[in-house]
Amino acid sequence: MNRPIHKTNQAAQTEDHRLLPMNGSYNTRELGGYKTKDGKFVKWGVLYRSDKLSDLSSTDEQYLQNLGIKRIVDFRSTTEKTEDPDIIPEGIDYVEMPIAVDGAMRTQIEAILKGETNKDIKSFLVEANKEFITDYADVYSKFLKDLIANKGPTLFHCTAGKDRAGFAAAITLIALGVSKDDVISDYMKTNAFTADRIDQMIGQIKLMSLYQVDAEIMRPLLGVEQEYIETAFQTAEERYGSLENYIKVGLGISDSEIQKLRSLLLES
Repeated sequence: MNRPIHKTNQAAQTEDHRLLPMNGSYNTRELGGYKTKDGKFVKWGVLYRSDKLSDLSSTDEQYLQNLGIKRIVDFRSTTEKTEDPDIIPEGIDYVEMPIAVDGAMRTQIEAILKGETNKDIKSFLVEANKEFITDYADVYSKFLKDLIANKGPTLFHCTAGKDRAGFAAAITLIALGVSKDDVISDYMKTNAFTADRIDQMIGQIKLMSLYQVDAEIMRPLLGVEQEYIETAFQTAEERYGSLENYIKVGLGISDSEIQKLRSLLLES
């Protein structure tokens, strides 16, 4: 199986190989290689983010095993998991950390597709990113504390791998000392990595509506915008003074825990 194993192959430790070649997912990627403000780097082969894993091929399963992944963390709601249950490769633990921001959004999306409302769809994701700070500190605290507990290389995901998983990636990289600009850059990579998939979904929406709906209004939902993650950051900064203080106070991660996280996930 000719797929890169980043941890053991230096040639694969580049931006060109950050997106993993998967048959059944579109936004599965490595978080290795990012530089911290004190000159260290996130290790390759320890942290992965993804969209849903309900369509994995047997080759995908073997690949995740070959990568040495020990845990899969699922941020999806009960409804999402029931509709599209993950395929979990043998030997990998499955951990549920539900963030149920999808319910009201689904209702609004259905209304938009039926032409019953013209509400700006961006506002849903702006509000969702605020809720990551205001309503889900317990989930993101547990996520970071589990990483600190050193339970092995982790893959975490939501449905599209961009909002709930995107914020998890962002706050982990911030805790590791990666600059905000580089964190936002990682967040925005979803648009490039899933561009073809987004175009395909826009086409399907047009076809399903018999071209009665302007499917382009759905594009902000299918991709990401810098405004979304910046809203989360701004909300955290307004409440806690800084992102670092949000991690320490809002998520309850002590200085010693942050140092342990860095010792586990960083290298010189």
